[in-house]
Amino acid sequence: MSASMPKPKDTFIPNTPDELTAAWVGEALRGAGETCTVDDIRVEPLGGGVGMTGQTVRVRIEGDGAPATAVAKFAASQAQTRGITESYDSYAREIRFYERYAERVPVRTPKYLGADYDPGTHGQPGPVVVRIIESLPVGVKRWISRNTVKYMRPTKRRYALLIEDMGDAGAVYGLGEPPGDDELRAALTALAGVHASFWKSPELDQDDETFVQMVTSTPTLLSDVARTAALSVAEARYDWCGPAERAALEAATHRFPENIARANERWALVHGDSRSDNFMFSPDGEAIILDWAMVSRGHPGFDVGYLLSSCLDADRIDSLGSLVEHYHGTLAGLGVDFDPAELRRGVDAAYEINAVLQLLTLTVFEGQGDNTGSEMADLWLPRVAAGLTHTW
Repeated sequence: MSASMPKPKDTFIPNTPDELTAAWVGEALRGAGETCTVDDIRVEPLGGGVGMTGQTVRVRIEGDGAPATAVAKFAASQAQTRGITESYDSYAREIRFYERYAERVPVRTPKYLGADYDPGTHGQPGPVVVRIIESLPVGVKRWISRNTVKYMRPTKRRYALLIEDMGDAGAVYGLGEPPGDDELRAALTALAGVHASFWKSPELDQDDETFVQMVTSTPTLLSDVARTAALSVAEARYDWCGPAERAALEAATHRFPENIARANERWALVHGDSRSDNFMFSPDGEAIILDWAMVSRGHPGFDVGYLLSSCLDADRIDSLGSLVEHYHGTLAGLGVDFDPAELRRGVDAAYEINAVLQLLTLTVFEGQGDNTGSEMADLWLPRVAAGLTHTW
């Protein structure tokens, strides 16, 4: 990634919460259109959920015309987590979303209050390297998977994003205690608003700086590793993984490349990481969408299936069909004519994609210390399996 990395900016950009200053906060706020002065700031920890990929803090601000508080986001302090996240340019991608799209998304999301970052690009391999990787023997692919995370080197780029502090605006449901069906309908309504606002937009096609390939550019590598290395781990680890579940998970690994292609069909602006703890639910029933680091252009069914797969246990999976119908009806009410069969194909693809990703967390990402390993799979994988074995 660093060989062709552009030079960093010659201006001060805080790279950690400790580097945040009143002067920078004031400049960021004014750059975002706030008329204010900032005399002093105080930084406080802000708790996160499972799978955090960056540092997030609350900033208390003293000054004229400035918000009393804001949330500041920085890259992860853990080198491997940062390297993986930078490979998708996710820190800069979230900033570009707020700069270019947030004001035009007709749903509630934190207000943009300023940002800065060093120039650079994503770390995904180019087409020639992808073809080489995808054609390697399975044994070599498994070796690569065991060493990929270890050699994901972070860059020296700096990223700082300042957004509205949503504070007590609503409740956030983690993977351990997912939201109920009423909250899921609110989240699906919000996602439909996002999708409809940029439906088949030529602007998305032209913005290659912001958007990169969703999920992975090497699907055969990941599917082979999931099938030959991770599936047996899941079967031994989980009592719920019987013959039907194992067969469904294995089928998902075989279909992973075609599902990745479907997820990347350019229908709309998609959130890309629409699991339950990236929503906040207000007392009036509104869903506020958080964390846009994986925003992309893709199939709307990916967002729908990704959300539902993070929430619906086996005892709730019968709600899947009605929740998807709610999303489709909301989208239609916003003027979008979308084939319900195509939506279902997108939802099914999301479930199968997540099956592979959660299998991989048991092997590739296990033990990284940021809850991206078995802690997440233990919660998410049985829900995915429930969806894969459900007839709807």
